[in-house]
Amino acid sequence: MTAGAWLEVLRASVREERGRIFRERSILLVLIAIPLLYPVIVAYLYHAEDSRDRPALLLDLDGSALSRRLTLELEATPELRIDRRVASLDEGVAALRRDQAELLLVVPDDFSRRLKRGEQAQLAVWAGGANLYTWAIAYPAAVTVAGATGARVRTAAFLAKGVPPDVARARAAPIATGDRLLYHPTGSYGRYLAAGIFLVVLQQLVVVSLAFSAGARLEAGLPAAGREPFPLARLLGMAAAHAPFWLAGVAFVGLLLMPAMGWAGPSVLATAALLLAFAVAMVPVAIGLASLARDRMGTFQLLMFFSVPLFLASGFTWPPGQLPRAVEVATALFPATPALRALRVLVMKTGDLGAVAPQLAWLGALLVLHSALAALVVRRAAVARRLAALRRGAEPPSPASRSTP
Repeated sequence: MTAGAWLEVLRASVREERGRIFRERSILLVLIAIPLLYPVIVAYLYHAEDSRDRPALLLDLDGSALSRRLTLELEATPELRIDRRVASLDEGVAALRRDQAELLLVVPDDFSRRLKRGEQAQLAVWAGGANLYTWAIAYPAAVTVAGATGARVRTAAFLAKGVPPDVARARAAPIATGDRLLYHPTGSYGRYLAAGIFLVVLQQLVVVSLAFSAGARLEAGLPAAGREPFPLARLLGMAAAHAPFWLAGVAFVGLLLMPAMGWAGPSVLATAALLLAFAVAMVPVAIGLASLARDRMGTFQLLMFFSVPLFLASGFTWPPGQLPRAVEVATALFPATPALRALRVLVMKTGDLGAVAPQLAWLGALLVLHSALAALVVRRAAVARRLAALRRGAEPPSPASRSTP
């Protein structure tokens, strides 16, 4: 193998793949639709960022001034919305079962009486629990209002005994709590989740487009790229033809869409640089998978299995320490794992790339590892082709003798 022949195959592969991209509308659609359509849909779905005004039902069996004031304060919270009152517990539970509301608040008939006697009263909170996120929003709101109401009643009791106001408030609520979200002041769920989905979209762009094109090449009757002379040069040429589309996808997501939605974090350039580093780390993975592609449908089936489990097991949506040890070790071998963890830091905490230096080093190590694995996978196919030619008593054709369409 000469360097000149290798470069000749590389250049020929770039030209051939560029022509295929614009001849095969399905390949062009994948290269354009994945980075443009999918992220825009996600941004539209999560543009509200937070879930507010969760629908709740109220069953007020007490009907007192205290219970009415409690109801007003519950309605005043941004997290809850009292849709209607129900006449009985059975009616409220049936409405929860039919998904007509997410919460049922029950004020018992002895609510005000127990409070006036200095006894503990109860506010019952019923929930279907089908959506844990909305439960995590609505339930704390109800608990906060109940706690504030209890503190106000105790303060009024101390004031009635002649206790000074400051002392009465301190005795009624001796411990004050305050939330301080250092790195994510808005608590936005959309900002947290959408950023991770965008990174997975870029993963799909790199891997799916190259494997999809390799499958289309086989369907057109051409030999598999991994079984031609200089297979690595041919696959690298295909990747080089796709690279402008990949870079455009990174630029659109990292420099336009995320900043427009306010999801890029303190530094737009740092976030975009991470997305670019991740796309580069995915190139050898894409080359290895493309060398195994047999058709376009098989490519999509493979990637359906490949992407979603990796996202779920990356530690982005679930604490890494809670994952089975074997799963944690296995997912450490995929670029999405360090990239997602670094993205969370850059989007939520700081725009300093130095803060994610360990994850960037991790990505770099995976780039080297997957490059070696891709070369090995591709080379095995080339060796198999040469052995088959030798068994037939003929040498494999030289790259110079092959005409490129």
